[in-house]
Amino acid sequence: MATKKSDMAKEAKAKLHEEKKVEEKKAEEAEAKVEKKLGAEAKPEAKKEAKKELKKPEEVLEERILTIPLREAWRAPARKRAKSAMRVLKEQLFRHIKKDVKLDISVNKAVWARGITHPPHKVKLNIKIMKDSAKAYFVE
Repeated sequence: MATKKSDMAKEAKAKLHEEKKVEEKKAEEAEAKVEKKLGAEAKPEAKKEAKKELKKPEEVLEERILTIPLREAWRAPARKRAKSAMRVLKEQLFRHIKKDVKLDISVNKAVWARGITHPPHKVKLNIKIMKDSAKAYFVE
């Protein structure tokens, strides 16, 4: 069992490291585009404005409102229910959306609001689907 956990930890670290490299590469590419567009000796304010233009938010292709049942989480022991609810939530979202779904902080707060032992029985989410990813927000 210990080897599995250590392997999972190594995989998670490797994944984070790869994501960090990708973000750094994107930042370098954006800076290169800005410098190419404005020239090497441009003012810092002009560079900031050009970066904002390059960092346009992804276009939302579809928006859905889903009610996700978390009854499966209530089968877990009392002190593991909220953790289990988060796992169930992610599994259900992947099953419906078929993409990696990022959860907003509001979703986490809604699940953990009543503590670890009493998560909600169901959660209503607004899901914004972009080209490569999706993001889930809590709906009151």
